[in-house]
Amino acid sequence: MWMIVVILSVLLGVCFYVYKSRRSNLRRIHGEGQGIFITGCDTGFGYDLAKRLDGLGFRVFAGCLNSNGKEAGELARSCSKLLSVVQLDVTKEDQITSAKAYVETVHRITGCGLWALVNNAGIDCYGDIEFCPMEFYRRVADVNLFGMVHVTKTFLPMIRKSKGRVINNISVKGRLSLPRISVYGITKYGGENFSDCLRLEMRKFGVKVVIVEPGNFGGVTGILSGSNLNRLKDDKETIWNRADPEVKQVYGRKIFESQFSELERAADTSCRTTTPVIDAFEDAVTLENPRTRYLVHGGRGLFDKCCVYATLNSYLTTAWMDYLVDRWFNSSGVAEIGI
Repeated sequence: MWMIVVILSVLLGVCFYVYKSRRSNLRRIHGEGQGIFITGCDTGFGYDLAKRLDGLGFRVFAGCLNSNGKEAGELARSCSKLLSVVQLDVTKEDQITSAKAYVETVHRITGCGLWALVNNAGIDCYGDIEFCPMEFYRRVADVNLFGMVHVTKTFLPMIRKSKGRVINNISVKGRLSLPRISVYGITKYGGENFSDCLRLEMRKFGVKVVIVEPGNFGGVTGILSGSNLNRLKDDKETIWNRADPEVKQVYGRKIFESQFSELERAADTSCRTTTPVIDAFEDAVTLENPRTRYLVHGGRGLFDKCCVYATLNSYLTTAWMDYLVDRWFNSSGVAEIGI
């Protein structure tokens, strides 16, 4: 067994070296004078990507849900004067309009165009379909799907003018259906379709549309800790209290509690750094010819189960995928999934 582990480790090391070598030799555009608008920069991928692109010389517009918050202040202080923190709740039309007006003002003053829009803002939710109220479906869709559509439609004329690109942070769960993530998952499947349609429509204008699909990174982005985890716990009680008595009886409180207790431990299985995802975003922004999709493996083991299953989903029949997913959940639960 140990020999297999050693061989796999060597192979992974070789693959990583080849990947890094190829990545460093690809042709890239320069950041000077190029504007990038990123949503969801308070924490996680958006926060780290804003710092990365600022370091590369881009003029970064960092959209934050709370522009006066601690995280937004830390982001501004840690970056150059080219980075601007912009107030943006992607569910608020007036804030989206104001954000565009600010970018246009900066453009008139500095000549900076808008090279890329990165739709990164998102929230999650967890629970069986019979438990989740329609309010939860609408709340998550307003951010993850309709927020992305609204922001894209608002900034698209500027992206067309620069022949730039739209980069959408979707998720591996836009390619893989799993129990208890329907509220989140349908927004990600919708995001995949929106991105595909947009890519085909924008080809004639020279605009590229790129999809980034992170795997198990929930523990390092903050989506499974702090205020987000507290919100999930609050959702749990709301879900149970609003459920139909017959549903409560059929499922039982014990099973219900066990599902959410596993969710709290899911962060322990995720990747410890956002770097692989930020590398993919950097490639999507800077490469002259980026890939259409970046499926980014996370997790702490030799492979990311979600990403492996998502790949298999493109080749195996539905019956086989249902069997594999069912075996996975019955044997390991949500702890290996993240969200």
